[in-house]
Amino acid sequence: MKGDWKWKVAYGALMLCAFWKVTVVPNMQGSSLYQPMKAGVMSAGWVLAVYLFYWYTRKKQWEKASPEERRELERAETDERNQFLWGQAACFSWQIMLFSLAAAGVVMSALDCVPGMLMVVVLFGVQMLSYLARLRVLNQRF
Repeated sequence: MKGDWKWKVAYGALMLCAFWKVTVVPNMQGSSLYQPMKAGVMSAGWVLAVYLFYWYTRKKQWEKASPEERRELERAETDERNQFLWGQAACFSWQIMLFSLAAAGVVMSALDCVPGMLMVVVLFGVQMLSYLARLRVLNQRF
């Protein structure tokens, strides 16, 4: 499985977020930056945790695969058709994200920090679901 260094970077960044949340963020309680820093560190931590879970499931899939299945997995990663489909799905999901962020800007201007951060989490979920849905549709179409 190529690209094994990415999980190390994600794990290190997750540990850095945890360290930052335990040491730096509590010392900022009186500051106006406390809530945004707390929410930002938590959001980054969750994104990194989701990536590590994704990496772990891919690693387990790779370990369970036979040599022939491993070759097929490597071929699927470099296949031009799959690259095209992933690119089209990513483009579509970013378009959805653009409109979602515009709507979030309007909503967050009316709401305060906590509802705004919840909106950001929802938007991240929308982006991921739209990417996966579009990828599935494109796989069925082509």
